[in-house]
Parts: sequence; C-alpha cells; structure tokens
Amino acid sequence: MRHLNTGENLQNGLYTINSILGAGGFGITYLATENPSNEQIAIKTLNATVQGKDNFLDLQNKFIKEAFLLAKCSHPHIVTVHNVFEKDGFWYMVMEYIKGDDLAVYLQKNGVFNEANSLPIIQQIGEALSYINSQGFLHRDVKPNNILLSINTVKLIDFGIAREFTAGETRTHTNYRKEGYSPPEQYEERAKRGIYTDVYALAATLYNLLTDEVPIPAQFRSYATLPPPQQFNNKISDRVNNAILKGMELKPESRP
Repeated sequence: MRHLNTGENLQNGLYTINSILGAGGFGITYLATENPSNEQIAIKTLNATVQGKDNFLDLQNKFIKEAFLLAKCSHPHIVTVHNVFEKDGFWYMVMEYIKGDDLAVYLQKNGVFNEANSLPIIQQIGEALSYINSQGFLHRDVKPNNILLSINTVKLIDFGIAREFTAGETRTHTNYRKEGYSPPEQYEERAKRGIYTDVYALAATLYNLLTDEVPIPAQFRSYATLPPPQQFNNKISDRVNNAILKGMELKPESRP
C-alpha cells in the first residue's frame, strides 16, 4: 500500500508533502508545497483502505474519471484541479488549497446560519451546479460536507459520483445517495435525472444550514411529512421557507 510521508517529493521535486489535510471513506488529501513557487496545494489520492480492496482498480478508474472531469471545469465556485499524474501505479489529483472549513464543520462550530450569510452561499453553489449541468454532468452529492467556506468564496468539491446525463432520458445509474440530501430518483437504479436532482440536494443543504437539522430521508416521506424549516427556526422568512420546500418536492417536475 502506498502512503505519502512528510517531506516526500513527487514529480521530480515539483511537489513536497507537508501533512495530511483530511481523510474520508475513499480518499486521503495531503497539504503540499509546489516548488519553486512555494504555493500551498492539496494532493488527493485513494486511501489505504481502498487500496486494499479487491476492486481497487475499478475504484481507481472512478477516481481518475473524477480527476479529469474536475480538470475540465473552470468556475469560480468549483475547486480547481492543476494536475493529474500517476506514480508507481497510483493516481494523484493536484488541487488548489482552500483554507477554511466545510459547511458542516462551520455549522458545528458556530451554530445555525441566518438568511443573510447562507443565501449568497446557496446562490454561488447554484451557479456552480448550473455550470456543470451545462457541461452535461450532475454532481449527485451536494451536501454541507462538500462545500468549502473560505474568507472570500465558497467552493464545491468531491465530484466522485458525478455522472453524465441526458435531459429527459432514463438511464442506469449507481444508486448512491446521502440520507436527507438525496431525492427519490437517487434511490432508483433506473430513473430520469436532471438538474432537479441537484436542486433537491441544494435545497436540503439550505434546510440544514438554517436549522441544524438533517431533513427526513426522501424514502420515508411517503408516510412522514417533511417538517417545514420554520418549525425549527422561526426567524426563517416565509419566502425562504417556501423556496426550500419547493426545491425539495418529491416529484422532479415540481422543483424549480
């Protein structure tokens, strides 16, 4: 298994590993320095657990696809990929380093957002989603953990399950979902998908930011009513309350 050590050089000394930034279920991200510019960057690869799986090569192929998909994106609210390279059979993605917390961590540290500081974030991420939609892709994993908040901007990250789509066409997709943020169509292997799939998750993200509550998972909503966000935070305006509920309509055609 491959693990990067502090001080290790990659790409003939172009990058030097400084420390581990974070690790998730599939990936591990390192803080590194680009030489000779001395610029801080992030380098992501698959973690040791994934490297030990029997289907590692399949998972790595998905990682490579994510890397090259992101590398094609050019948008102020999508994390920028500078380079993709292979070393000793393992692939790495070099990204801009964003100093800050994801929205889930920020919420945990600071409590609920208000409309004044949450709506600009949602608008900017909405613009990023519109952009990737125009490129023929869906993100499919919008949630507070995948939005980084820095001093002057927000960035959408983690395109690991992004998929191509054709509007109005029914196709087979991996039925990945994140409870509370995924719409009903993501629970089905074959279903039509469109920008409305990411709209649901974006509305659910705003629900969480304003209430510190994760919405009821979509598969339970046929017999459990989604509480309006105003029930948890009476400072939410009627306009925003209704917009969230509209974005989380169970029928895709009913969403904005």
